[in-house]
Amino acid sequence: MDYVIAVQAPAYPFSATRFATESAFAQHLKQLRISIGSAFDRVVLLAPAMTDAQYAAGAGHLSEVDFERDGVLFVPAHRTDTSAKRFWLRESLKLWRRILCIVRRAGVVHSGVADDIWRPLMAMVNFAAWLQRRPVMFLVDIDFREHSRRFRQVGLWNFRQYLVNRLVYDPLVYAQVWLAPRMFQLVLLKSASMVKHFGKGRPHVKNFYDVAHCLEDVLTEGELQVRIQELRCAGHPLQVVYFGRFVPYKGLDKAIEAVRIARQRGADVRLTLIGSGECEADLRAQVIDADLDDAVSFMSPVPYGPELFERLRSMHVCVATPLVEDTPRAAFDALARGIPLLAFDISYFRDLAQASQSVVLSPWPDPEALAKCLEQLAADPQRLADMAARGVEFARANTQSIWLQRRAKWMQEVVRPPVDPLRFESH
Repeated sequence: MDYVIAVQAPAYPFSATRFATESAFAQHLKQLRISIGSAFDRVVLLAPAMTDAQYAAGAGHLSEVDFERDGVLFVPAHRTDTSAKRFWLRESLKLWRRILCIVRRAGVVHSGVADDIWRPLMAMVNFAAWLQRRPVMFLVDIDFREHSRRFRQVGLWNFRQYLVNRLVYDPLVYAQVWLAPRMFQLVLLKSASMVKHFGKGRPHVKNFYDVAHCLEDVLTEGELQVRIQELRCAGHPLQVVYFGRFVPYKGLDKAIEAVRIARQRGADVRLTLIGSGECEADLRAQVIDADLDDAVSFMSPVPYGPELFERLRSMHVCVATPLVEDTPRAAFDALARGIPLLAFDISYFRDLAQASQSVVLSPWPDPEALAKCLEQLAADPQRLADMAARGVEFARANTQSIWLQRRAKWMQEVVRPPVDPLRFESH
């Protein structure tokens, strides 16, 4: 039987057995295959297919997965540039049949929320699994409840967009997450407050961390001691880093503005932005306009792993300034390398701050308050060192293998053999 995982994150097929996807997710798929062991014949990934242009633009942060080597097979659902009209008139019926065939062989279906209402791949997978009585592990990795208000408040949405989302999109997503504990066998929510709100004490609704780092990625005790000594040394600039996508909701303009304010007040703060994305030109222009060329630098993205960790080696703080709720894996990657976090006080980072004691929270979405936090951290190297030690300990206790094993244990409690195809066809 198969372990079927359906996501809306796209992949790029090279052939029937080889594909590329975002590097941290590629590693996650490989580790997932290892964690489920011999209980499943293979992992089947059902996801949209990237266009050639998307692959060319993002090749720097993609990694290859080979079915023959890694045991993960990619089945394209539809191309990412498929219009809603084409999807419903020409592709939806074929996709539905494909989904039924895939789900029929599944011992478990790993799925989540359908947040593309025009091409509702996830809803189709969830309904097919329910229809064929396959057990579903339903994951939600973003606390969406404040999205519309935050998007409107920070000016990313006009009133029409806000109204459409509040009246149409939000109720559809809320309904799916409300139904999940009542329909599916295992529901994993990446938020303690969501577990309380939607789970209502149900034992099969659980909080979880979706992380990419392995134990080998975490600083050893010897490396940590060296790191602590480096952080304790006063007199050096505070090296702040962000690594990830340059997209509007990440709020990187707020981070740059905070650096400008902190430097204006006399703090020696430097910011390194590692990544790429649609906002890069605007961010570079902001740096030039603020005369921060010597304080803010840009680095191109690199695949997840040693090359990224080497770039992080000299950094002191990782900044996260999301304008809406976000759950970046980069937070755990930073903690694993002994880099404390400075983040806006959204739900995810409040939970992480309480659990790890290695996150400084700053009022959302205020660059003035963020600048004050930068000044305080620059003046308190011992605080950085203490947070680094706690962060490494927390990352060591929450590696990808630990969470995959935990999820595998939960999953094994609900797995059933797939329906025999001949029996299914006879009904």
